[in-house]
Amino acid sequence: MVIEVVVAQLYALAGVLDGAAVQAAQVGTVPADDPVGGPLGPAVAGFGETVGTAGRCLAGELTWLGEAVTAAADAWLGLDERLLPVLGRGVPQ
Repeated sequence: MVIEVVVAQLYALAGVLDGAAVQAAQVGTVPADDPVGGPLGPAVAGFGETVGTAGRCLAGELTWLGEAVTAAADAWLGLDERLLPVLGRGVPQ
C-alpha cells in the first residue's frame, strides 16, 4: 500500500503536534492562590497532581512525535533534492 503525503502537510502536522504538546503540558495546572479546602482538599490536590503528571507525559510524547514527523519530512525533502536533476546539467537520454 502506498500513502502519498505532501511534505508541507507533514510540516503542518508537526506544527499541530507541537501546539497540542503545549496544551497538554498545561493540563492540571491549578492556581496556588485558590486551593480547595475542607475534607476534599487533599483528594482534589492529589487528582490535580495526577492529571498534571499525565499531561506532562502526553506533552513529551507529542513533542517526540512532532520531532519524528519533522525528521521524516526533512529526509523526504533531502531525497527529493538528490533525485531531481540539477538545472543546467543534462540528463542522458
